[in-house]
Amino acid sequence: MNAGFPGTAASPALWRAFLLRAAVAGAFGLLTIFWGQPSVHVLSVAGGLYFLATAATVFLQERSLRAQDAAPSWLTGTAPVLLAVAGLLNLWIHTDAMFAGTGALVLIVSGVVDVVVGMRNRGKHAAARDFLLVGVVSVLTGALLPLFQPLGAHALLGVSGGGAVITAVLLALAALSYRHDARQAADPGTRGNPVN
Repeated sequence: MNAGFPGTAASPALWRAFLLRAAVAGAFGLLTIFWGQPSVHVLSVAGGLYFLATAATVFLQERSLRAQDAAPSWLTGTAPVLLAVAGLLNLWIHTDAMFAGTGALVLIVSGVVDVVVGMRNRGKHAAARDFLLVGVVSVLTGALLPLFQPLGAHALLGVSGGGAVITAVLLALAALSYRHDARQAADPGTRGNPVN
C-alpha cells in the first residue's frame, strides 16, 4: 500500500506475516458470514481458535518488526500472549460473556499496540500506515463487542467477523503490495517492463 515510501521497506518476513494474518482473519470472517445460527459453543470454539491463530501470526509480525528495530520487544510481546490466553479461555469456558470480555480486552490491547507501532514508525517504516489502520479497526471491534453481548452468539460473531474481514482486506493488500515492491527491488530491470 505504500509503494515508493521513503522509509524502511517491509521485510519479506513482515509481508508473509501480514499475508498469513490476513488468511486467518479472512477464514474467521467467512465462517461468521456463512454460519447461519451459531450456538455459544460455535462462538467459543471458533473465537478461541481465531485468537490462538492470530496470536501466532502477530508473534511472527512482531518478530519481524523487532528484527528491523521498528518496535521494542516489551511492547510487541504483549499482544501475542494476551491473544493466546484469550483463545485458551474461550476454548475452555463457553459463554457469551467470556467471548465478549476477553475479545474486547485482547482486540483493544492488540489494536493499541498496532497503533503505537504505527505512530512510532510514521515516516520511517513502509508499514506504519497499515499498522495504524489495522490497529484502529481492532480497537473499534473490541470496543463494540461488550455492547452486543446481550444479543448473543450470532451478534458477537457478526461484530468480530466484520472486524476480521476488514483486517483481512487491509493486510492482504499491504502484503501483496510489499511483496511486489520486494520483487521490484530484487530485480530493478523489471521495473516498467510489461509482463509477457
